[in-house]
Amino acid sequence: MAEPRAVVDETPRAVLHDIRYSRYSGALKPRSSAVGSFVASGIRRPLGLRRSASAKIWPFLLLAVAYLPALAVVAVPLLVPAVNVQPTDLIGYPQLLTTNSVVLLAFVATSIPSMLTRDRRDRVLSLYFATAFSWFEYVVGVFLAALFLLVLIVLGPMLVLFVGSIATADAPGAWFTDHVADLPRIVGAGLLVALFHTSLGLAIGSLTSRRVFAVGGYLAVVLVGPALTGVVATVTGEEWPFSLDPSSGPIRLATTFIGGGLGDPGVLAWVVWFVVVVGGLSVLAGRYARGSDA
Repeated sequence: MAEPRAVVDETPRAVLHDIRYSRYSGALKPRSSAVGSFVASGIRRPLGLRRSASAKIWPFLLLAVAYLPALAVVAVPLLVPAVNVQPTDLIGYPQLLTTNSVVLLAFVATSIPSMLTRDRRDRVLSLYFATAFSWFEYVVGVFLAALFLLVLIVLGPMLVLFVGSIATADAPGAWFTDHVADLPRIVGAGLLVALFHTSLGLAIGSLTSRRVFAVGGYLAVVLVGPALTGVVATVTGEEWPFSLDPSSGPIRLATTFIGGGLGDPGVLAWVVWFVVVVGGLSVLAGRYARGSDA
């Protein structure tokens, strides 16, 4: 009688790995580094950077349209030496602001409110706030990213016009000395418009998780507002209703910094600007201080 074969156990033996939590010994970056990375990410996404080529078409098309007037008037005296004219004589800073207002509204509508909707839709806010990244730093990061994008649209072309005027002047040093006082006013005008639409766009975007609703809400404000203020101005025969217009009101304020344009906006325009900026920031704080995706 044959002896039974020994059964060989081919099951692999369990291996115990010495996995333990250990203290991180590398260099710790400050909290500001996390905010800076978040701001950089917030800037890249609306511009379509690190995304497909199709995602870059619309934002860079708007950027090109915004910079085209300033580049064109600077290029004329540079490329045609016989033309002895300053770029600011062809188009002034108030006119440049007014010309780019439509581009600004289109860029804000398609980019700024949706900077907040994706995080709410994907429900990642709780993941952000579960780390050392606070709701305040989140709001500051988004706000700075949106503000940078709008400064790029509003202030960038005016700075191109200013620098181009220096380059095309017969005596660049003397021209800069004579007009250096314009630079703070140019920066102030650009920041005025950018702060207004940053607060308004982000406040509307914080109220919904749907991008289409955020874009539609902003467009409703900036398109219905001019129609209503125009009707009130026609009925009353006064200019003050135009100070309530969210489209032209900030532009009217900005042109007062840089020498004329759409006329004196009055004190009411400043009140509206202050209410929108402070109110928008308050809405953002109220929506995100609870630290949830609701």
